[in-house]
Amino acid sequence: MKKFDDAWRLSQVASFLCGRLVGDPDRLILGVASPEEVTAGYICVLWEKSAFRKLAKDVPVVVPLGWLEPDRIGVEVEEPKIAFAKLLSLFERPRTPKCEVHPTAVISQSAEVHPSAYIGPFCVVREGAKIANDVVLEAHVFVGKDVFIDEGTIVEPHVTLYHGVKLGKRCLIHAGASLGCEGFGFCSRDGKLVKIPQVGGLVIGDEVEVGALTSIDRGTLGDTRIGSGTKIGDCVHVGHNAQVGSNCILVAMTGIAGSAVIEDNVIMAAQSGVKDHARVGKGSIVAAKSGVTKDIPPGMMVSGFPARDHREELKIQALTQRLPEIYERLLRLERLHEGVGNEDEKGNPSKAD
Repeated sequence: MKKFDDAWRLSQVASFLCGRLVGDPDRLILGVASPEEVTAGYICVLWEKSAFRKLAKDVPVVVPLGWLEPDRIGVEVEEPKIAFAKLLSLFERPRTPKCEVHPTAVISQSAEVHPSAYIGPFCVVREGAKIANDVVLEAHVFVGKDVFIDEGTIVEPHVTLYHGVKLGKRCLIHAGASLGCEGFGFCSRDGKLVKIPQVGGLVIGDEVEVGALTSIDRGTLGDTRIGSGTKIGDCVHVGHNAQVGSNCILVAMTGIAGSAVIEDNVIMAAQSGVKDHARVGKGSIVAAKSGVTKDIPPGMMVSGFPARDHREELKIQALTQRLPEIYERLLRLERLHEGVGNEDEKGNPSKAD
């Protein structure tokens, strides 16, 4: 598909999204905008009727099937959220050019760097490291001994990959992430803390995204593992020997303690946490600021601390809001039980005659 004067025709957009075209096929699309900020030449992607109704009829849109009347213009698709992601890729800013090693990069003679890789300014690649085809290392990336980075993976500035880390294909590691650092392991002897060496590794699957300033520890023995397709937000911590399954979502400031197991398709919302050695079952959802202290069965939604069934937690929260009222009622019942007598019109007990 070719661009037309740095833009796309609406017919091209419909074809790219495998959608149904409604209206002028030659309308030029310069980019994607939100409904609140849309200007001429931009298209909106909508999946809520309220926002769609407020939008001017001459604004091109991408919406679910059956929404567009003949007087509207746009593309109908089966899944607007998926179409939104695809559409943004048409206008995504290009990344750093490949096939170059910057003269300031320091690369060990025993490291293997594919000719199609890009190694940016001030990167360090240590002994035995292997960097596959189409890998991009932006500025100031440290690649430790025997690290393996598979094809198409992008590592953004100031990322540290400690020795022996293995990154899968087409991963995206955002700025400042620390992968494969030593786990937090100590034991006590004579009132002092003795460090436990961390001799395991870290294995990350294909198409994993790791957010900025996220830290994932290496194993004490064996490997910490992150399954393929998992997306990890900013400022997340994954402890040593934790096992995170495929296609999971770990949102910002989530904490996974050592040896915890997160099965496939789990969602950990912001600031949630999992205790060491606890297991979160496949397809479960842990709500924001929740703390998992024991195993969670598959397909369950939990919230609160300690995390419990979400519906039960909502009932507890609702009752908590009524505690002042319940307390006052309890006081009145205690006074009546003591035989004080009837209450006056203000609700205060009065002594019986």
